Amino acid sequence: MNYQEMTKILCRCLFDITATGVTGHFKSSRIPFRDRAGQGIIDEITWNRARNQQRNWETLTQLISLRTQVIDLTMPERFDGAWEFEFATETADAYGPADDPTLILRMDSAGVPMLHTLKTGEIMTTQLMVDGPDQNIWFLPTAINNQ
Repeated sequence: MNYQEMTKILCRCLFDITATGVTGHFKSSRIPFRDRAGQGIIDEITWNRARNQQRNWETLTQLISLRTQVIDLTMPERFDGAWEFEFATETADAYGPADDPTLILRMDSAGVPMLHTLKTGEIMTTQLMVDGPDQNIWFLPTAINNQ
């Protein structure tokens, strides 16, 4: 792989995008269990919360995969009230020109509906905001380690 052409991006999001692995409708026969994030799933309420967290994660992974094959996708982690993950692409200009390498990704993301209020203190808007005072998602190009 030619690392000179590879683009790596850090995504920071204020929506709860915990990757729980909970998919499908509630099944009482499967509880109790711990989801992939270690959360206890003990009833329909905790199932639905974990499912909605997973839905938000799925929405973002689908968004970043619209224009190119994503590689080296990390699982989201929560830091200081925001969720972060990184991913890379083999195509340097997949999301925008060299002077604004996330332009197209931001345009694709603007206004996309998200599920909210999954964690205490989470933002109350219902869509991704890529700029302005209510911005709740950031895409930041990062350096590639060429070693």
